[in-house]
Amino acid sequence: MSDDAQPKQRTEADTKALAQAAALIVGAQREAVAILRRAGTELLPEERALFSADRCMGELDPPPTPHFCLCMRYRGNNHEPCVNTFIDHTGPDLGSGSPRVRCGHGKGVHGQI
Repeated sequence: MSDDAQPKQRTEADTKALAQAAALIVGAQREAVAILRRAGTELLPEERALFSADRCMGELDPPPTPHFCLCMRYRGNNHEPCVNTFIDHTGPDLGSGSPRVRCGHGKGVHGQI
């Protein structure tokens, strides 16, 4: 692999920008879901996908701060933490690329419309 193909090392400014962008996305999603719940709006299946209704609304340990969970759906039984894993592009760069992390949040933390 040539040097040009290597991923750019994330700077502190990059990490901060990613955290701020993720916070805006999650905040907007939470507000949108709250609006729909208050209105009692019934969504079509294709509309539900727009809100990623099962996406985890939890946070992961820093860095960065905030560090939002990117799990797309709850996997587990109703009483256990989610066992889903995903590649976390917003997490710390450990020198080996983006690490695979486990969600670990309870079912109640995952968004549901």
